[in-house]
Amino acid sequence: MLVSRRRFASTLIASAALSGCVSTSPTGRTAFTGFYSEEDDIRIGKEEGPKLTKEFGGAYTDPRIDSYVTEVGLRLAVHTEHTNFPYKFTILNSSIINAFALPGGQVFISRGLLALASNEAEMAGVLAHELGHVNARHTAERLSKATLAQVGLVVLSVAGGQGLASLAGYGAQAYLQGFSRDQEFEADLLGVRYMSKAGYEPDAMVSFLNTLRDHSMLEARMMGLPAGKVDEYNVMSTHPRTVDRVKEAQAQAQVTRQKGAAIRRQEYLDRINGMLYGDDPEQGISQGRRFVHPKMRFEYEVPEGFRLVNSPTKVTARHPDGGTIVFDTGHPKRSNSPANYIRNEWLANSSSLSNLDSITVNGIPAATATTKGSMGNKPVDVRVVALQGDGSDMFRLAFIAPSGKSSAWTTDFQRTTYSFRRLSAEEAAKVQAQRLIVVPVGKADSADKLAQTLPFGKYNGEAFRLLNDLQPGQEVTPGQPIKVIAG
Repeated sequence: MLVSRRRFASTLIASAALSGCVSTSPTGRTAFTGFYSEEDDIRIGKEEGPKLTKEFGGAYTDPRIDSYVTEVGLRLAVHTEHTNFPYKFTILNSSIINAFALPGGQVFISRGLLALASNEAEMAGVLAHELGHVNARHTAERLSKATLAQVGLVVLSVAGGQGLASLAGYGAQAYLQGFSRDQEFEADLLGVRYMSKAGYEPDAMVSFLNTLRDHSMLEARMMGLPAGKVDEYNVMSTHPRTVDRVKEAQAQAQVTRQKGAAIRRQEYLDRINGMLYGDDPEQGISQGRRFVHPKMRFEYEVPEGFRLVNSPTKVTARHPDGGTIVFDTGHPKRSNSPANYIRNEWLANSSSLSNLDSITVNGIPAATATTKGSMGNKPVDVRVVALQGDGSDMFRLAFIAPSGKSSAWTTDFQRTTYSFRRLSAEEAAKVQAQRLIVVPVGKADSADKLAQTLPFGKYNGEAFRLLNDLQPGQEVTPGQPIKVIAG
């Protein structure tokens, strides 16, 4: 008898469920983990780990901090449900504030987040939360739902006798998508258990979440974004949590707080002392309104009021009134000039390309053109500039303004274009990295004075207080260890 594809699919799903694909999480929640076993978790983690590390600027290698994070992570991991997972803890060489995990025990934490944390217990809370996602097998649950959404792919794969197909193009980036509210709650519940069993103060999970929330709000203001709006890579975007829900998870965890639960502030500050802060010179550095790349030997300056943010793939500058400047690099396949590159490759599919013109910028062959586009479902006017880079590469600037308002930005955007210049070897050599330094407060020091070491201009005071876990108006005291920025 012939069986319809739909009926065959339904039979397949039902068979999968009966064969053990519905599992019970460590908290007792029923979860559909589909066709992904614990062995698959380990395989996926090992395969995608290097890709995810590369997307975030590679691993930050400092033996003192590497061993410290691994030591704390493994101290927590021995209290997890899946002690068979090959746990690995990686510090990402990124100033972005985030942490995440891949299935099978691969846990990542950025040095930007390490700089913001105030003590070992807060770091442990972040690692414990990620271990919660790993042990509840939330990625297997997400992959299973995605597989069912593409059940035709599954059916064809099984019918062809090739086994279950993996989701084409899932990629490392997809693992950073936010988990559901229930999954985040479960990760907090499990994280509190692991923290408490390892002897840490579980309230540190709440205190640091407060810091993360305040930091995301400050960052939104600095970037000219609406309150609560954060960068897609920010931990508050990939892990949307609230203090109330974390406190509820603490209550439900039903753990007994150990006497003298560990916080370890001084030990933590000693370990991160001297850590790279902000951008890595290898990836370019934002210095106020100036972006300089000593390795690729160029610099440019954005207009007053724009906030520069350097990410692994591009540099973005935003203005509160809607102006945006994006810098990245292009790799022409066949074009031999900036103008041909814009016309034939970069904007080859644009139906509104106009005003294409070859120019020279501080001796660099370049070209510019205008086009139309959309950002956040709103129409925008775009001016692009392609500049001849090293070899066949192109440096690319895209100037974006709300539709009909580009004329207000014309002069500012032109100034940025013509500020682009190549650096001499001597100039590039003078560009130094910034370091987070822990120093004792001197008798003549004040919070305002120490805040001037930070690179955030008018936001230095707020950023300094967040960096040092100080309340508004709270003053520093002589001898108190404090984080400042040098370089």
